Amino acid sequence: MDQRRGVPESTDSTSSTSTRRRRATRLRRVDEDVAERRLSTMCHCGLFARLYTSWTEQNLGRRFFGCRNYQQGKGCCFFKWHDSEMGERAKDVINELLGHVENLNDRNVGLRTMDEGGVAANVEDDIASIYADMRNNERRLKQTLFALFITWLFCLFLLCR
Repeated sequence: MDQRRGVPESTDSTSSTSTRRRRATRLRRVDEDVAERRLSTMCHCGLFARLYTSWTEQNLGRRFFGCRNYQQGKGCCFFKWHDSEMGERAKDVINELLGHVENLNDRNVGLRTMDEGGVAANVEDDIASIYADMRNNERRLKQTLFALFITWLFCLFLLCR
């Protein structure tokens, strides 16, 4: 029994399994719809139209059918929207998120450039030199303590004489 919810564990796993099945069924239906529409959509060349995604600011992420030969410059210019038009709010949100992604990519490139410029290597070199200085200072401290101990023994020897 799951102590947090007060239900048997088998019920919990069964419900998650059935939820996964429902999601998978829903996804299969969407894929089947797209496949059906793709097979039923033919361009003027007599070929099955290819499904593209628009990346323009006005139709960001919106899918459309187009002639397969269009990019080679010999297509028939067939065009048909697959998705309905998005609302203005959805367009604004998507464009804003893409702006954030571009800013993060720019910062990432800047950080990589700094790293390639040797910033990380310089930090590692600085750390190595600090450790070397620490070892030298420890050695000097031991030498100074040894000299102090010898001086103390010599003073003790002189006093006892």
